[in-house]
Amino acid sequence: MQLARLLEEAQGAPPDRRILWRDQIAPFGKRAIDGVEPWLTNGVLAAFAVRVILRVGQQGEPKAAAKVLRSARRRVPPQVQGDIEWALASLRLAARQAAAAEMAPPEPPVTPASATGVQPSYSPVARRRRR
Repeated sequence: MQLARLLEEAQGAPPDRRILWRDQIAPFGKRAIDGVEPWLTNGVLAAFAVRVILRVGQQGEPKAAAKVLRSARRRVPPQVQGDIEWALASLRLAARQAAAAEMAPPEPPVTPASATGVQPSYSPVARRRRR
């Protein structure tokens, strides 16, 4: 389906069903951001636009999504400002988690004791004491 048609359908959808278009629009990436950015000033569509932009950021365009959300802080209706802050916090958290995952040392491969030929020096079986 083409992005323009999806945007048109989302814009005309009732508010309680509009979210169904988010995951269809978001894969268009930066084009999706450009398509919903004008909606950030619309009291009816702004919350939906924030969610589309957040999803685009979560799917591979975090810098572009964060840039648009930061620039929209002063333009959005007051009832949507909390959504903007929430979306930016979500993108920051995802970025920190990704950075931490990259910096973590790789775990050594697990090999069974029988493959290495070395038996463990402990046993889970209790031993009887000698008298």
